[in-house]
Amino acid sequence: MTVQQSSAMRPPLPVLLRRLLSDGRRIWKLAAVQAAVTLVLVLSYLWMGDVYVRVLVAEYRASAALTASSLASTLSSALNERLALVRGLTAFVEVASGAGNFADQFPRYAESLRRSVVGVRNISAAPDFVVRIVYPVEGNEKVLGNDLLKDARPGFAETVQRAIISRDVTIHGPVGLLQGGRGLIARQIVYGLDKGGPAKPWGAVGLVFDVDAILKEVRFDRVPPHLTFALVTDAGQPVAGDALALRNDPLVEGINLPEGQWDLALAPRSSWEGLAHADPAFRGFQAAFLLLALLTEAITFMAVSRRYSLERQVDLRTAELGRTKNELEQFAYAAAHDLQEPLRAIASYAQLLEKQQKGRLDDESEGFIREIVEGAGRLKMLLRDVQLFLAEDRVPLGGVVAPAGDALKAALTALKRRIAEAGATVTAADLPDVQGDERRLREIFIVLIGNAIEYRHPDRPAEVHVSHRRVNGHDVIDVRDNGIGIDPRYRDQIFEVFRRLHSRDEHPGTGMGLAIARKMVERLGGRITVVSSPGIGSVFSIHLPTPAFRGFP
Repeated sequence: MTVQQSSAMRPPLPVLLRRLLSDGRRIWKLAAVQAAVTLVLVLSYLWMGDVYVRVLVAEYRASAALTASSLASTLSSALNERLALVRGLTAFVEVASGAGNFADQFPRYAESLRRSVVGVRNISAAPDFVVRIVYPVEGNEKVLGNDLLKDARPGFAETVQRAIISRDVTIHGPVGLLQGGRGLIARQIVYGLDKGGPAKPWGAVGLVFDVDAILKEVRFDRVPPHLTFALVTDAGQPVAGDALALRNDPLVEGINLPEGQWDLALAPRSSWEGLAHADPAFRGFQAAFLLLALLTEAITFMAVSRRYSLERQVDLRTAELGRTKNELEQFAYAAAHDLQEPLRAIASYAQLLEKQQKGRLDDESEGFIREIVEGAGRLKMLLRDVQLFLAEDRVPLGGVVAPAGDALKAALTALKRRIAEAGATVTAADLPDVQGDERRLREIFIVLIGNAIEYRHPDRPAEVHVSHRRVNGHDVIDVRDNGIGIDPRYRDQIFEVFRRLHSRDEHPGTGMGLAIARKMVERLGGRITVVSSPGIGSVFSIHLPTPAFRGFP
């Protein structure tokens, strides 16, 4: 008896098999979800880690940029302060060279210049471009008698020639000096008057600055230990620092000089990413993410069953809504189709009644009949547009490409009467074969050109121009008009079904034209946009993917 009851209570074998299969699929889905979550966490870690590294790199680069900017600004001020001394010396010599005691005045003035900044090695004057005066003399004896224009050392004579041409201070160096050491030579030409004639070179003046003293003044020791720097001329000549900085994605600041610029490069000793990975904040991020990943895995494991239950309910309701939507569309399409027959009868009999009773009825009765005829006509247009809109998804696409020019001609033929009545002018450039079918393209052109004629400006004849261009792998057909335009607030709303910006008395229509045009363009794989200026006109643009056979990307 017990065995029989147990057998009776046991589910049939097919039900057990179905349950086992269902449980197996559920277990497989759970495992798949868990694996997907793990993969997402790994990818998230990689992505977030990359983002965080970029943030840290940006912070390091920003800090380094501030340091580079500060150093470049200080160095620029130091150099320009010294160049100002050269210009001051030039002005002094131009005035004092005409006086008889020039040689006596020069040492006192040179001493004042030397005391104003650190690192002045010598100050010289070269009448007729031969160094005759130098201060201080001690340690600079080798400079005296040097012919600047015949100096055979590389770049020395060229510096003087450049100064003659530019009439401004020129810089040469860093170079090895006759008196020893490494320095910058700054020269400027002194001009004098030739008894009322034009100014001619009297000679040159020059100051030699110690490079190491300038760098010490700028305080390059402020560069953080994880960074290195390089200072080079615009010709690539090293001035100071480590040339390795130029190869590690450096931050570069320019130091403007009269004849060009120097570049100050600041870079990490390893790499920007290496600095970020070694940052303690990044280590903390790794530990926090690991803990978060473990918690996420646990929560996912507990919540995934509930998630699938909700998804199943959503799927059921989505399918139900889809069926309801299809049924509503089929009902609306059938209703629009079936209403055509009684509507035609109403329109026909109303027209017959209007014709038969014309002159026999009073004005009010005739007005009633006209309202019936006009209402039947509007309803007929509305049903036609509703059918066209609902049937768009069901009508198969035509060929791969279609001649847009032929579709435009067909549209203009259909609009010929309206164009003539409005006195409009429609011009068109050559249109290529585009992705689509001729029927849809014709309907789109009818909507856009018809709207351009309907919404023409009251103060000028309607002008419509159709043109073509290619943008980013798309054929773009522009329909441009000079009508009343569209307020920017309504640029998206005009493509909605039954959306009207004007009353039917001002502009008749069903309010579905642009909605149909947009749906057709989207069915062809494209989109439609509008750019408009109220009172000036609008440009409706049809964007269609360029056919692949043309070889465009």
